[in-house]
Amino acid sequence: MVSLTGRMGEASVDGNENSSHDDIASHFEGMDPTHLSAFFETPYALLPRGRNEVWVIVPRFVPFYLGHLERQTDSYNYFIVNKYVDWISPLPADVREKVGISPLFESAKVANGTVVFSSREERDRAQRRYGELVDGEAGECSLCVRKGREFELIARIIDDGNLPFVPSPVVSRDLRPPPRSIELRDYQQRAWETFLRTGMVGVYWPPSAGKTFFSLYCGERINGNKLVIVPSVTLREQWEERILTYCRFPDEWQVHTYQYLTGRKGWVYGVGNTALTIFDEVHHLPATTFSRLATIKTTYRIGLSASPYREDGRTEYIFALTGFPIGLGWHDMITIGAVRSPDVTVYLYTSQHAKRQGLKALVRTLTGRVLIFCDSLRKGQQLSQELGVPFVHGGTVDRMNVIRSHRMVICSRVGDEGLSLPTLDAVVEYDFLGGSRRQEAQRVGRVMHSSIEGVHIILMTDEELHRFERRLYALEEQGLSIRCLRGNGAGQSGSGE
Repeated sequence: MVSLTGRMGEASVDGNENSSHDDIASHFEGMDPTHLSAFFETPYALLPRGRNEVWVIVPRFVPFYLGHLERQTDSYNYFIVNKYVDWISPLPADVREKVGISPLFESAKVANGTVVFSSREERDRAQRRYGELVDGEAGECSLCVRKGREFELIARIIDDGNLPFVPSPVVSRDLRPPPRSIELRDYQQRAWETFLRTGMVGVYWPPSAGKTFFSLYCGERINGNKLVIVPSVTLREQWEERILTYCRFPDEWQVHTYQYLTGRKGWVYGVGNTALTIFDEVHHLPATTFSRLATIKTTYRIGLSASPYREDGRTEYIFALTGFPIGLGWHDMITIGAVRSPDVTVYLYTSQHAKRQGLKALVRTLTGRVLIFCDSLRKGQQLSQELGVPFVHGGTVDRMNVIRSHRMVICSRVGDEGLSLPTLDAVVEYDFLGGSRRQEAQRVGRVMHSSIEGVHIILMTDEELHRFERRLYALEEQGLSIRCLRGNGAGQSGSGE
């Protein structure tokens, strides 16, 4: 485990700082400077990890953020860089060349029950590789896709490094004039142009970058019925509010949860022809649900996610369901001013009791609108009574109204994804889902949605930091600065360890 001082360097201060610096300098007295220029030119090392995937090992003092931060020592960060990273936010040319990312096939396109390759040799190789998913030859360079296995085949081809989508451009008769209620930013306009050319996109922008408004704009431009599929009732309520506020034809829109739509009654309802289907927080889907949703009859489709990776390793499912990837990294969005970089602080406590007392003291110091996350229903209900604030969970009716009508709210994981509060001052994580990086990325996104400079505070015991430190990697890999301080039970930082 990374030590408290080793992680952030802010939790404690040695009174003999100059002596410490002298000790460090003494290690370099006999250093050969011959290779320094090479280090500054390429301050990282690459090690193979799998096909089209490498470890990128970087000293922690180097401001290098690329790919997924997989693990960390006191001295080094270990990033995973693969094809998905490159598709979402293209790698620098020198890194891409060294990684050696290359598709298995020169071309592989799936459409209308067939998969077409660039040559007979590639067709034959694919038949051997995907034998259980194809039925036989459909032409000189093509194979028939086995009935009911198209989504699985697309996912396999994606895992092998190819994007097998055939563009289906938006036709002019399906278009309406732009709405006056939504104005696109430059990067959103570029995404709209990609959608016009392809008819299917996966939009992978950080929280608060405007994925929902981009989708509303697309829906306003497309004639016909729209279907939005979301992971929670909270998000359904939020989408319905925004549709009523920004859309000229709200009756064309239907919003349902993934759970409802794949249930028996919902599934019968959901398979009707739809002009545009929007899959929100698409990474959230259970693996068994993807193939069922892929059968929805829709002319155009959009997938949305701020964290397009799956902790079960099936990231290819996200891309298979959505379409051509459109991405921009958190650092890039922060640089152009599209999103805010939150102030992140971790407070450490010796026990759960000390952490609970620290939370009580902390909330007395916080002003403005505060959202406290607590995964455990039992702990959430207990805190609700002790703090005198509402606890919003899966059984809460009219969740968005409860959240908006109170300055401070405790929320279970139903508020993890997509929840947008424009004037949120602070997010406090009290109880969480172990080492889930995805959850951490989503929760920090709640304060990034705010129009004001908000703070993100994480309360952990020493044991939780030891066991679940990986969840913090989701923030560090995006270049966010994290302070790690010793909580003293009064909601303030102590002297550290």
